[in-house]
Amino acid sequence: MHTDESKPDLTDLFLQASRTIRGRWRDSLIPAGVTPHQSRVLSILGRAEEQGLRNSQLAERLHIAARSTTEVVDQLAAKSLVLRTPDPGDRRATLIVLSDAGRELLGELSALRKSSMDGYFDKLGAEDREELTRLLGILNRENPRPPRAGTCKPGTADRTAN
Repeated sequence: MHTDESKPDLTDLFLQASRTIRGRWRDSLIPAGVTPHQSRVLSILGRAEEQGLRNSQLAERLHIAARSTTEVVDQLAAKSLVLRTPDPGDRRATLIVLSDAGRELLGELSALRKSSMDGYFDKLGAEDREELTRLLGILNRENPRPPRAGTCKPGTADRTAN
């Protein structure tokens, strides 16, 4: 197979862009005192609104094992950003909800995310941004994120692929 050495490799360019964006986001979170993983948990809980989520539901949305969410929830609880409350539907279960401080921080993180990324994407004109958004939308729709290894429950693997 012949490769054109003068033409940039699309995969390498995409991975470099992804690493740069993740690094910018990670660095911008330092003053807020949270990690990218913690910010993702806050975001997911923010979308769950007032009812909160069980640990297993949170793990499912994070695409990680349920036992792995306990540590990050403990960290967020220690910072008073989340609360564990009894599940009104099951006395044995606990719901994880945003505290008022967590909800406030989530709003700040949204603004922070936008400002940290503006400097990266401002090199593109409006038309280029729209086109990149359109293309990434196609890729994300056509290639949904699979669960991480070890997170599928037995018997729930997608059987549509033969």
